[in-house]
Amino acid sequence: MKGFCTVLSALVLVVGVMAGTAAIAQEATPTKISEPLPPQKESPAPEKAPGAPLADPPEAVVAEMTFDAGTVSRGSVIKHDFIIENRGRGPLEITRVHAACGCTVTEYDRKIEPGKTGKVTASVSTAAFSGPIHKTINVVTSDPKLSNFQLGVKAVVKSILHVQPSENQQLGLVYKGQSQERTFTISSEDGTPFEITSVQADDAALQWDIKMEEDKKSATFKVVLPADHAVGPINGRFVLATSHPKVDKLNLNLFGTIRDPLTVYPPQVVYSGLNRNYVNEHPEDINLNKTVTVAFEMGPELQIHNVTSSLKNLTSEVQTITPNQRYSVKLKLVPPLEIGNIDAALTIETSKGPITVPVRGKIF
Repeated sequence: MKGFCTVLSALVLVVGVMAGTAAIAQEATPTKISEPLPPQKESPAPEKAPGAPLADPPEAVVAEMTFDAGTVSRGSVIKHDFIIENRGRGPLEITRVHAACGCTVTEYDRKIEPGKTGKVTASVSTAAFSGPIHKTINVVTSDPKLSNFQLGVKAVVKSILHVQPSENQQLGLVYKGQSQERTFTISSEDGTPFEITSVQADDAALQWDIKMEEDKKSATFKVVLPADHAVGPINGRFVLATSHPKVDKLNLNLFGTIRDPLTVYPPQVVYSGLNRNYVNEHPEDINLNKTVTVAFEMGPELQIHNVTSSLKNLTSEVQTITPNQRYSVKLKLVPPLEIGNIDAALTIETSKGPITVPVRGKIF
C-alpha cells in the first residue's frame, strides 16, 4: 500500500511540472502586432431637401402697417416711408410691391441686410378723391414667416375749392335736337380769393361760360349742350386752372349720350345665304321674310308715307304697333331669284325724314 501511494504522488508531481512548463511557454510566446488601420474618410454632409428652411433666415419687422395722413387738401400728394427692419441672420429680399390703386406709386429697397432697415415709399395722389380714403399696397418678401403683408395709407381729402352739386354731372340720354345745360358752382372753402385763369375743353362743340362773384371767393361755370350737337357720346371734360395757392386746377366733367329719336332696327337687312333652287321651289320659306321696326322715341309724331326698295324682288307691308309712334315693316323676297350677291337699299319715307336701310345677302 505504501508503494502505491509513492507511485501516485510521483504521477501528480509529473503532471504539475508539465502544466507549469506549458504556462511558462505560453507567456514566452510573443504577441502579434496588428497593422495600423488606414485613415477614415469623413462622410459628406447630407444635402438639404428642396423646400427646407434656410439656415440663416431673415426676419422682417414692420412697426407701422397703416399710415394715417389726417386731413389733406384735394390735389395734394401723400408721401410716406414704411420702415422695414431685418432682425434675422440672413438677408431679406423684397421681391414684389404692388399698389391696389393706380393713384398710388411705390418705390422700395430690394435687399435689406441683417440688422439693417429698408423702406417702402408710397405716394398717393388725391386729385380724384373727396372724403375718407384708404389705399393699400401688397408686399412680398423672402421671410418665410412674413412672406406677404399689406400696407395702408389713410386720409380725409378736403376740397379747398368745393364744387356743387358735384364735379361730375350726368346729362343721361339726350335726343338729337334737344338743348341741355348744367351749372357748376365753385366756392373757396378757406376764404381765399381766386380766379379761373384758363379753361381746357375736350369737346369743342360744348358751349361754356364763367361768372366770378365780386369778392372772388366763388364762381359759376355753366355748360350748354347745343341742339345741333352730333349724335354719340358726350365727353364734356374741362380742366380749369386757378390762381388759388392750394389748388392749381379743377377737373369738371359732363357726361351723356345723344341719340336720334327716329330709330330703325335692325340697322341693315341681311339674307346671309339662300339656295336659289330651293327657295324657288319653296316660296313660303321663312328665310325669305324679314322685319324692320321704325319708331320715334319723343312721342306720337311719326307717320310712314312710303316704302321702296332698289331690289325688285323685295316687297314690303307696313303694320302699326303704336299709332303715330312705332311701326313694323314686313319684308319678303319673292321668287324666282337669280344667283349672285344682294347689294341694295330699303328707303322708308317718314314724317321725320327718310330712312335708308342697307340690304345685303347672297343667292347661290
